[in-house]
Amino acid sequence: MYESTVSDLVAELVDADPAACDRSGLVALVAVSQRLRGWLDAFDALHASRLSHEGSCEPAASLLTGGGRRSVRDADAAARRAAVCAQLPEVHDALAAGRVSAGHVDALARLTTELDDAARAELKDLQSAVVGSAAVMPVETFEQEVRKLGRILSRDDGVSQLARLRQQRCVRRWVDRVSGMCHTHLQVDPETDARIATALDAALAAARTRLQGDDVEFDHLKADALVGLITGAHTTHQRVPDLTLLSDARTMRDGPHDHTVCETGDGHPLPVETMRRHGCDATITPVVIDDDVVLNMGRTRRLATPEQRRALRAMYRACGFPDCQVRFEDCRIHHVTWWEHLGATNLDNLLPLCERHHHHVHEGGWTLTLKPDRTITLRRPDGTLHHEGPTTITHNHTNIDPRPPPTNDA
Repeated sequence: MYESTVSDLVAELVDADPAACDRSGLVALVAVSQRLRGWLDAFDALHASRLSHEGSCEPAASLLTGGGRRSVRDADAAARRAAVCAQLPEVHDALAAGRVSAGHVDALARLTTELDDAARAELKDLQSAVVGSAAVMPVETFEQEVRKLGRILSRDDGVSQLARLRQQRCVRRWVDRVSGMCHTHLQVDPETDARIATALDAALAAARTRLQGDDVEFDHLKADALVGLITGAHTTHQRVPDLTLLSDARTMRDGPHDHTVCETGDGHPLPVETMRRHGCDATITPVVIDDDVVLNMGRTRRLATPEQRRALRAMYRACGFPDCQVRFEDCRIHHVTWWEHLGATNLDNLLPLCERHHHHVHEGGWTLTLKPDRTITLRRPDGTLHHEGPTTITHNHTNIDPRPPPTNDA
């Protein structure tokens, strides 16, 4: 079915000389290689599917590890892809045509293992819509949408899913035989992870303050902060760390709806009941995005205020650069019109950017503009358009006031 197209793709890559291509030519070659890679992944799925239909006692993955010289992990992933492609033929066709990637299919494979037969039948009826979404979404975004879809298909309010995840918590430790580095892998549910992330962010902020001026790599600083939390280093007093969870008022009041926001700070969905449980003894901070008094500091302050950071956190789960997945807490708050160019510390001039993309727009020659509706225009150093559109990741209709609630202090 795809032989003539594949022959053309191979011929195009064989004749290509990436060293002689400009950027547009390289983009075209990447698209060609993606289509060819998708076809190969779909072809592996046909191999694995054929072996299983023959009734052989040999696992499909073993064919790929032996004859295919693949790692066991890659071979297992290919076998799971084969099962999905057999259940959802439109997904197989989209993979073979290069419209979706193996990462998209892997996300569906993880979903199908959690569904019963009735839910899988429903998923098959939805495969056209699923393929359409996968074709326009980065893998990370598609994975989040797939998790939401799984909860809908399984009629799960999230409580039982969270309980299942808690039963899978574990710690694994090992030593890399090549590097000699020691690894500790902690696997926990999203609610517990939110607690850990909040405590780590606080420890990291304290470490940055303590080591101001020292030339320490961010990854090293983060590792040191985590070790300090575990071993008790730099601890002067015990405190319960704040836990940041996001939800809209309608969900808390009436339950899930079409535009529900109910998640951890890193975007993992939480059951409404879990959110309400935390709300019983939590400090609830509403955010009103258009509050000029709180969110506009003009030139009176150089750095973003805590209130501005809360407002941005309600809108962004990660870096504001298109498709970047670096967590909001690991980003800098960037003045779109630079402070050095008389830019104001106002919400409509602030955008979270990770270290790499912050470097892009300062030293790298990229041009970034931000409109009042928070759509951005991003141009490469040569002036060509890279992106024009929204970059907010969380729903930006949330009605939240970033000011902390009043205290009883005099």
